[in-house]
Amino acid sequence: MAVEYWHAYVARQLRPLIDLRRADYAAQRATGDLNSEPVEGVVEWTLPYGMDDGNGLVRLTVFTEVVPDTYERRIRVVVAAAARGWHQDNGRVALPRFTEWGAEYIRPRRKTNATADVPRPDGPLTRGMAEALCTAVGGLPDSLREEPGGEFGFAVAVRDGS
Repeated sequence: MAVEYWHAYVARQLRPLIDLRRADYAAQRATGDLNSEPVEGVVEWTLPYGMDDGNGLVRLTVFTEVVPDTYERRIRVVVAAAARGWHQDNGRVALPRFTEWGAEYIRPRRKTNATADVPRPDGPLTRGMAEALCTAVGGLPDSLREEPGGEFGFAVAVRDGS
């Protein structure tokens, strides 16, 4: 598998969401709604990618980020990626959930620790995917950073000139 095809596939899925959220945020602001957010809550999206020699998986977590100094609202995209060949655990791929956006899970769905049950994302694969997506959706390259769980995230400005 050429990883560029995987990057392009995920970018084709993410770009319309970013465009929609930017347009909706601009429309809300234009009507005078100053309390609107680019992303209400969080969008968590898991995209499988079948390969001839295994499986790939990307988890995107999309939410509003507030810049502390300026209170500017941005869309933050956190990326986790992993791939397994068929000879590795029959191609089963699992990724941890990113919860640092402010999520509080009051009641877990199961009694096990969700973050302990799955391995960290593949570092080079995740970074490459995040860099490719940042470029594809017009993200801010200077905002690219590694998260504590091994994910990589970047910000997208929601207003022109931001």
